[in-house]
Amino acid sequence: MPGKPSHEDEISPGRTWRAEALGIAGLLAVAAYFLWVSWRKWPDPLIDFGRELYIPWRLAGGAVMYRDVDDFYGPLSQYINAGLFRAFGPGMMVLVAANLAVFAAICAFLYALVRRAWGAPAALLSTAVFITVFGFSQLSGVSNFNYATPYAHEATHGMLACAALLLVLYSWLERPARWHAPAAGLLFGVTAVLKPEIMLAAGVVTAAALGAALLAGARPGWRQAALWAAGAAAPTALFAAYFSLHVASGEAVAYSCRAWLNVVASTRYVSDPIQRRALGFDAPWAHLRVDALRTAGALALFGGAAGLAWLSARTRRAWAKFAALAAGIVVCGGCAWRLVDWMEVGRCLVGLVLAYVAHSALLIWRRRRAGASAAAQTRRLLFALLAATLMARMLLHGRVYQFGFYQAALAAVLVVAVLIGEVPWRLPLDRGARFVLVGIYLAVLWVGLWRLVWISRVGFDLKTVPVGEGRDLFYAYSARINPTGELVAETAAKLSQVPPGTLLVLPEGEMINYLARLPSPVAPFFFFSAATAGGREKEIVEQLKARPPTYVVVISRQLQDYGIDYYGQSYGQGKAIMDWLEANYGSAWTMGGNPIDPNERGTAILVRHG
Repeated sequence: MPGKPSHEDEISPGRTWRAEALGIAGLLAVAAYFLWVSWRKWPDPLIDFGRELYIPWRLAGGAVMYRDVDDFYGPLSQYINAGLFRAFGPGMMVLVAANLAVFAAICAFLYALVRRAWGAPAALLSTAVFITVFGFSQLSGVSNFNYATPYAHEATHGMLACAALLLVLYSWLERPARWHAPAAGLLFGVTAVLKPEIMLAAGVVTAAALGAALLAGARPGWRQAALWAAGAAAPTALFAAYFSLHVASGEAVAYSCRAWLNVVASTRYVSDPIQRRALGFDAPWAHLRVDALRTAGALALFGGAAGLAWLSARTRRAWAKFAALAAGIVVCGGCAWRLVDWMEVGRCLVGLVLAYVAHSALLIWRRRRAGASAAAQTRRLLFALLAATLMARMLLHGRVYQFGFYQAALAAVLVVAVLIGEVPWRLPLDRGARFVLVGIYLAVLWVGLWRLVWISRVGFDLKTVPVGEGRDLFYAYSARINPTGELVAETAAKLSQVPPGTLLVLPEGEMINYLARLPSPVAPFFFFSAATAGGREKEIVEQLKARPPTYVVVISRQLQDYGIDYYGQSYGQGKAIMDWLEANYGSAWTMGGNPIDPNERGTAILVRHG
């Protein structure tokens, strides 16, 4: 068979260090460009990222997580950021600097992982896709879905922990050392104090690595198991010890396990309508049909390119190969341009990744039966399992925008790595035909990247309104696009001139608390949906009666995605809070329209009667 490699464990040919260094320099240039385009335009002025600033600011001032300030996730990321604020002072750019270091480490680890599994060319291209599409994009109306100002630092810190864990598992499978077990355990333990889906992904890939070791005849001893368990328990135990200094021991354990307790012990958050839509469970059969069609379309596109390359391998004539390349670029590139909705390209990723997982498992089984080494394919399978598990929270609604910036990122990296670093060497192609196939794939990728970059660039160009100042300065959409940035900026500026006190922002808006440096009198950071349902709104009202805020801000917030037409429409969705405010507070300053009316956009500052 023409072009078949002599060693399948080294499917991609090597490149010189000089060429690889040039490629890495190109990656740095790509990252620098997207940073420049997006500079200080990363966060949303109202949703999510205000929490990422407010919580560490409060913790740095002595507050205790979950007792004084609440959060969805585990405590690690917020205490890391609180440490940064204590060391360097509060400021958005303090976190951005640290987040860029985390992003650089993730890129380095992803490059190393893909290089060891698929080779340097695949590593360069897949890392470029990761930077271009997922690093600093603006692919949806709400910002924060990037690695500079993530909606949750647990997501980006979790990506780093998972990538580091996979590298350790690679090394452990290839050449076991004593340090591997405690290192792998510690990294898994870190994910247990971050986010549940991160912990799930780390657990799946760890179990898969253990299974691969057992199939290969390795038998980890009890000492290794004990060291792994000690490392895994350490982060949770340390946080439990810390929290026990401030609350009862039972609460301390619950606080340290918050990352996963919200999922297994309560439907408080996962039952939200918005969470069901994120999973695709709002219309599962419709989503499944769309995903299946998109997956079939992607396979047809990739298979058509492979067919043209196979035809070009039937001849040794150079002109015929160039003709096949040109035809492939025109046909496949044209289909990618005209027929593919690149904003919804994530709909095919779950199907493609699961197909690759099945393919890799079959290859490994065949090699084991033949007595051949399956080391390279095992590395690929572990990477694919990590990518697939990270997409579990968008199982029937895969997307590269919104949460896809971390949940779908590895799946996209995997697809590119397989197309560039594996498929051309799996097929019976000569060198020229492989060149044709890679060229066609690159043309399709270029079309997709150009489309997504253009959408993102348009979004960034619309952000011209300054919010905050100094270290906290960022830019939001102009008022003609979305007046929220202007409302937040003016409200925070007004509150920065008032005497010290406490501030409640309804229905959500810890960015205003942070910019005005006014703490909330209660722990919750939003006051609708899961935070107020099931009798919790009554509890919040009692807390407000015990610790009434000095100031209250009511600001427009679209809540239709949560099944709420307007804030305060019913008990359990803000009505009890609004009734209490109406009886005890009056308006002191307004801007824009009625903040409660879903057809208007505005804000109001309220002060207590008398």
